[in-house]
Amino acid sequence: MSKDPTEHDCTTCGACCRSFPIFANEADAVREPAIRNEARLLPQHLQTNDKVYQLFPLPFQTRCPYLKADELCRIYASRPNVCRRFEAGSKQCIEARRRQLGEAGD
Repeated sequence: MSKDPTEHDCTTCGACCRSFPIFANEADAVREPAIRNEARLLPQHLQTNDKVYQLFPLPFQTRCPYLKADELCRIYASRPNVCRRFEAGSKQCIEARRRQLGEAGD
């Protein structure tokens, strides 16, 4: 069960944007055209319905290219579905925080 999201303030964190691979599909790229310009188009043989563009990791990047220095997402309103499904306080959230911020997990 997820923890209370208010215990995990996403506006000051960004750990999830530095911890796990982030992919976008074609519908995400239609909603947010910057994805086509700034993400890596996967080779055809690696593409799936959910994975057409790779946002993170990319060479020479330590975070998703849309995570700004203030830890807020530059494309939050039109972010990819994988980001929309990521829950504050979930096991993945706690793992990302542990990896990036050294917080203890459950």
